[in-house]
Amino acid sequence: MRQLSVRLLRGCLTAVLALAVAVPATAQQAGRLQGTIVDRETQQPLSGAQVSVEGHGIGTLTNVEGRYLLMNVPAGSHTIRVTLLGYEGQTQQVTVPAGGSATADFSLGETAIALEEIVVTGTAAATRRREVGTSIEAVSARELELAPIANPQQALAGRAAGVTVMTNSGQPGSGGTIKIRGINTISQDAEPLIYVDGVRVFNEGVRIGYEARTGVHPLQDIAAEDIERIEVVKGAAATTLYGTEAAAGVIQIFTKRGFAGEPVWSAEIGGGWNSANRFGPEGDPTDLYTKCSGIMRGLSTSSSTRGQEVTWVDPTCPEDGDWKENGAIQTFNLSVRGGAENARYYLSGNYSNNGGILPTQGSKDGGFRGNFGFNPFDELSVDLNTAYQRRDTRWAPDGNNAQGFLLNVGRGYRGNFQGGTGDDCEGIPDVDHCMSNGYLFDMDLTTESDRFTSGLTLNYAPWENFTNRLAVGWDYINIHSEDLAPFGMLNTEEGTLGDEIFRHSKLSLDYAGSFQNRFGADFASTLSWGGQLFRDWQRFLRVDVEGFAGPGRPTTETGATLDDIDDRPLAKTSAGLFLQEMIGWQDRLFVTGGLRVDGNSAFGDDFGLQAYPKLSLSYVLSDYDFWPAIVETFKLRAAVGESGKAPGPFDKFRTWSPISGDDSEPGFTPNDIGNNEVGPERTREIELGFDASAFEGRLGAEITYYNQKTFDALVPVTYPPSEGFLSSRIENVGELANTGFEANLRLSVIRTPTLEWRLRTNMSFMDSEAMDLNCVADEATGDESCAEIYTGLKSYIRKGFPIPTYFGEQVLNPDAIADPEVSDSLVAIGPAYPDQVVGFGTTVTAFQRLTLDVLAEYQGGHYLPNYTGYQNARRGVWEPCFEIQQAMYQGGDLSNVTALERAKCAMTGANSDFWVEAADFVKLRNISLTWAMPQQIAGRIGLSNASLTLAATNLYTWSDYSGGDPEVQDVSDQFNEVGSAGSFGRRDYYQIPPPKTFMITLRTTF
Repeated sequence: MRQLSVRLLRGCLTAVLALAVAVPATAQQAGRLQGTIVDRETQQPLSGAQVSVEGHGIGTLTNVEGRYLLMNVPAGSHTIRVTLLGYEGQTQQVTVPAGGSATADFSLGETAIALEEIVVTGTAAATRRREVGTSIEAVSARELELAPIANPQQALAGRAAGVTVMTNSGQPGSGGTIKIRGINTISQDAEPLIYVDGVRVFNEGVRIGYEARTGVHPLQDIAAEDIERIEVVKGAAATTLYGTEAAAGVIQIFTKRGFAGEPVWSAEIGGGWNSANRFGPEGDPTDLYTKCSGIMRGLSTSSSTRGQEVTWVDPTCPEDGDWKENGAIQTFNLSVRGGAENARYYLSGNYSNNGGILPTQGSKDGGFRGNFGFNPFDELSVDLNTAYQRRDTRWAPDGNNAQGFLLNVGRGYRGNFQGGTGDDCEGIPDVDHCMSNGYLFDMDLTTESDRFTSGLTLNYAPWENFTNRLAVGWDYINIHSEDLAPFGMLNTEEGTLGDEIFRHSKLSLDYAGSFQNRFGADFASTLSWGGQLFRDWQRFLRVDVEGFAGPGRPTTETGATLDDIDDRPLAKTSAGLFLQEMIGWQDRLFVTGGLRVDGNSAFGDDFGLQAYPKLSLSYVLSDYDFWPAIVETFKLRAAVGESGKAPGPFDKFRTWSPISGDDSEPGFTPNDIGNNEVGPERTREIELGFDASAFEGRLGAEITYYNQKTFDALVPVTYPPSEGFLSSRIENVGELANTGFEANLRLSVIRTPTLEWRLRTNMSFMDSEAMDLNCVADEATGDESCAEIYTGLKSYIRKGFPIPTYFGEQVLNPDAIADPEVSDSLVAIGPAYPDQVVGFGTTVTAFQRLTLDVLAEYQGGHYLPNYTGYQNARRGVWEPCFEIQQAMYQGGDLSNVTALERAKCAMTGANSDFWVEAADFVKLRNISLTWAMPQQIAGRIGLSNASLTLAATNLYTWSDYSGGDPEVQDVSDQFNEVGSAGSFGRRDYYQIPPPKTFMITLRTTF
């Protein structure tokens, strides 16, 4: 009866997976396999190493003590393989006795390039790095243990070549932007796809309210403590099998799993504080932005007194005379992992309280994760991964906002909160103005975010070389934000309320199969196939009301006036199939060809399916006898491939907007023209490179050159108003180019049992260019005219320039001691995003106990509009301009004032174009010092391991940029529509800069 049930179960699985009927394996006795894995030179245990029995689909991970246990291993001789990121792979022949136990210990040597490492490429088969013809970045849990990071976004900053991570704001809870190999689209989202444990999740940034002027990023919802490793798949040559929406790259995140053995508990507790960085211009002695005690000064802008000194006070100033404060931080994490013969588990919970550097700021978040693995029988494994994260955030009003903190405090007497109520400003002598900026913090700006992600994955291998994977995933995010100016607040006496809800869910079905075969002694083949289906549903709803009857907590129903209502639902379905064949020769040369075919509900009705091909080569030359032993690993790689970017969900539809007509009669007006022939962009990429390690793994290098071309780029095209539509429509009429060079270098300077010193650096240099933007040649003259796309905040996409580029009027004689001469047309200033990114890190470990880790990053070649300086200078409250302005308007000495300084400090006829500044910077991302408790001491108090880490983040920034921080941007200007790419322009417009963070963290296992 039991055999019949097993056959029926196998038959059902075979039907679901569309496979051939499997022949049941012959029952046999089994045994156990156990052992320990250590570092060859330091003899330290290695946790997280992958241990597998080749050909049987049996595997596990080592625990924190470097131990592993494999149950139910078939009796007989087996090849046991061990892999760990940063170490050379190793195999060992072991004979497992029937009903007995065998031991296999491993001693791994560190290496900069591990060709036997298993990576994810989108197929069902396990793929070794030696077989892959494209570059793949990997960040492991071991690298993250020493770094004070909270989520994968922070983990990638400065650690992966070709990956540019920029923050939006210094408010706790705010996110950032991620770009891989620059921007290769004009009108669509440029964020990479995100997969978590094989399940595709929502990947776009979301704006938060109007008043906070910031946004969140999906990577914030993944706890750093749960991460096992992160893989970054870059460029169309590598992302072909991921389909139409993968042209911007793919981030694969893998969380921790259980293993067979006794439960191992891990606990972490941390505490620290956020401390403000510089808010105002470099060298500002008064620190206008945050200090509010005593009499402050600026310059008059009135025509009769322009340039004369003006004074003011702020009686709502805190007792210590400074708006800044240190925000307390607490973090708590607890996890357990273990398992039995055919079941494994990993359970974790986390909570953090992140205090801001201004009153009212703060973010609390917490959640849990449960990863479970089962083996109902030898041929089948079942993995269930579920996570929930909740975040409650209270913001300070920020950015380009009438209630914004820096906008009002930084503008001094020209702010919006002049005067006050009651006795605020009475009895204050000898001042020109009284400000009451403390009322800013009466605003109640809150966001509640819930994120739930779950995935069920079945891996079925009825035969040794025949594997199948079926994954079903669901990702749901709900963000509720409120912007409340309460009744009685200064400047909005009757109060206002904005209520905003953003919901997004993604259902995914993903099947992949693979068959491996050998032909003689030299040739091997891996045939892979599969298909995916994704269904997205999204809704954005915002209601704005004003005018409340009195104090108390209002609702959208109690406002006297409905200002605005915005309701945007959408749904999108995409599906695709792929086929890939890899041929290997002598386990040295690997040639892979593949094809992806996609359909998408956003395509025009007559557009049809789209095919994306790929071809790659990997050649391991170091396996030949003639290869010099000093360079132990050398792999050449080359690839060409295509992927795409789907149009927006509504780009193909003609749409209309409801309006109120004469006598309040309902009506409608034309909105979008629509284009029923619109299709996806196609990005083709050629990638060439090599991976090498030398001197016994002490030196490693991964060098890559890539050349991308985006054809049929989706460009907004404007039509004559006579056609009845004022807006543009999206058409496939553009061509873009991206080229770049990337390098990863690793060097172990010293590796002894008492001292280790490692250096690491990653570099990326990128060039982008708009090659064609609906360019049309005049038949009579032959002159070419091209579209010009304004992407916001003084940035444009123009033919022949980087994507995007800032344009503006410029001072032609900037260094002359003379009045400025200004160009009579817009001049290219520079790109909006960095084209040079270099990360540098070093790790020093002494006596296997004390470890110092440092990470710095340089981003350069880009520009940023300093709207803070522009707005304050023309209002007479920008300290660096005080002396110049007094000289300009009070008849002073201008003999040492350049034309550019006069142009930037002008109060009349001020031009923000002159404030687009080079934004190159070097940031000390983080520095940490970790002490590992001796195991003898830890054992006495019931612990397996314990460590204590002191860390600082964002400690210092070197930059000539004159604004607050060269990374920030007003995100509400970036997102034209919630969840869409919107504008690619950036500007610093009174953004609160990121703070310094200091932490002390205790980690234990028991």
